[in-house]
Amino acid sequence: MELKELTEKTLVLFNSKNTAELIKKLPSYWNDNDTKTKFKELVGDLSIDWLQKIFQYYEADRKDKKQDYTPTTLAKLMANLTLRNNEKHITDMCAGSGALTIQCWNINHDIEAECLEFDKKVIPILLFNLAVRNIKATVYQMDVLQQEVTNSWQVIAGDEFGKVIENGDSKLTKSARNLVDLVNRTWDNHFRKGE
Repeated sequence: MELKELTEKTLVLFNSKNTAELIKKLPSYWNDNDTKTKFKELVGDLSIDWLQKIFQYYEADRKDKKQDYTPTTLAKLMANLTLRNNEKHITDMCAGSGALTIQCWNINHDIEAECLEFDKKVIPILLFNLAVRNIKATVYQMDVLQQEVTNSWQVIAGDEFGKVIENGDSKLTKSARNLVDLVNRTWDNHFRKGE
């Protein structure tokens, strides 16, 4: 499906005039299984991150935030490396719309994900993507480098679709905290030596 057609049909499905309104309205559809069914019928193939295509073209902040989302080929490579030992749990830092998590789900529908994302504008898309694919996940809106969690959500797997529950400002799990600590140590060791 071409981007223009995808965008037009998606806007109609979510009763939105434009992509900015779509993003604002998405939280009201997180737990609407009828709309998730219609979205699944619209796109046909949930192995593709359809909402990423829309967000990246119309809403990504390339100027100030330098947002460019993970290409599918790179996400597939990372998913294969991540799940090479049959791991069941992933941590997706800078998750965006969930490209890496979706590619891991394409390999193993039973994965559990922790998704860390700074930009509150893309989180509605991330959560809808997880719920429509029934991926069990915890999503943290956070600044990874400052280790500050602003908000968090759970996606509870159901029979066909996940259910999104807001947790508020909660603590990272131990595995996510360890990964964030590793990133910060690496950042300090490699980039702040000259300061």
